[in-house]
Amino acid sequence: MADGGYQSNLGLLRQFLDEFRSVLRQETPGLIPRLAFNYARACLSLLCQYPNKKLATLSLYRWINVFIMCNVMNAFVTMVFALPESKNVIEIGDDLVWISGMGLVFTKIFYMRLRCNEIDELIWDFDYYNRELRPNQRDEEVLGWQRMCYLIESGLYMNCFCLVNFFSAAVFLQPLLGEGKLPFHSIWPFQWHRMDLHPSMFWFLYIWLSLTSQHNLMSILMVDMVGISTFLQTALNLKLLCIELRKLGEMKAVSDARFHEEFCRVIRFHQHIISMVKKANSAFNASFNAQLVTSFLLISISTFETMAAAALDPKMAAKFVLLLMVVFIQLSLWCIAGTLVYTQSLEVAQAAFEINDWHTKAPAIQRDISFVIFRAQQPLMYEAKPFLPFTLGTYMLVLKNCYRLLALMQESM
Repeated sequence: MADGGYQSNLGLLRQFLDEFRSVLRQETPGLIPRLAFNYARACLSLLCQYPNKKLATLSLYRWINVFIMCNVMNAFVTMVFALPESKNVIEIGDDLVWISGMGLVFTKIFYMRLRCNEIDELIWDFDYYNRELRPNQRDEEVLGWQRMCYLIESGLYMNCFCLVNFFSAAVFLQPLLGEGKLPFHSIWPFQWHRMDLHPSMFWFLYIWLSLTSQHNLMSILMVDMVGISTFLQTALNLKLLCIELRKLGEMKAVSDARFHEEFCRVIRFHQHIISMVKKANSAFNASFNAQLVTSFLLISISTFETMAAAALDPKMAAKFVLLLMVVFIQLSLWCIAGTLVYTQSLEVAQAAFEINDWHTKAPAIQRDISFVIFRAQQPLMYEAKPFLPFTLGTYMLVLKNCYRLLALMQESM
């Protein structure tokens, strides 16, 4: 699927629910159909947000992708131009939230466009265990962990899909109950955004902005799902590595040469994981930076605006609370998944130390195992350079700084 075309991606998504149900109903762990990565990538391909080597050969696909990028930038510009029209702090906050969100959308889909071929290589690399180390795996513990990861990722896709659609409906239907405004505050040429002057053009813009914003939300959801799947698959591979290391100690009555051969195969897997983390950090660095900065801004602005609007405009307050929930969930997923990678990478050292009777092996084997223990004490992390890694510690730091900024804004009012 690394070079799948449009039709093959469409066919893959049609199989998703059947494959998910078949894995969910397994009485005993078995082989999973494929990495759940592939479903998020297929969605991005169908949304015309993934012009990799295969799809970029289709001229129509390339032009649609360029049009989508221009449309996102156009929406961003119209919102920026509308900012001076805001009359009070609540309206300014609403505008800043949409501008920040649209900036995040553009950044992520732009870098997905630039890095999609690298992400194809990453997805291929994450199947190294099944392809190279254990192509005929029958161990129930390994299969059980792979099944669990598949179900967690797939369940996450479905729940986030429902959450995004609920958020979209709440945001874009709310203006219909008010004063006839566009889904978000923006200025268009010839006063097209005013329903009293151009009713037909207003409704065309309303429908167009609602549809394209829904497309943008689905795009950023799938970009995030690819990133979070990267974290989860890394944690899974580290868990499988720990299992393989502990199994080395169960090899009875084998020569040191045979033990060392199997040990080297497992350690090549460890080196492969380290290499994957470096590649993923490079491929997603801009998205990671945009995510941290935008999360900080959205949490700060939404919390402040919720407090400011609570007494004056309950509808706006409810809107900010909904947005705040979405941002918290998004940042929580990134940081929890990143913490899994961090903690599981440290478990590798413990697993290597627990290899039975490793101190009785040949000196060369003892030295190699000691090196693995030493290397594994340096945790693997997904980080937004030059900012902090995605861990729960970073999550708490973001919340703490948001609180400080909120207190400062309250004092200045």
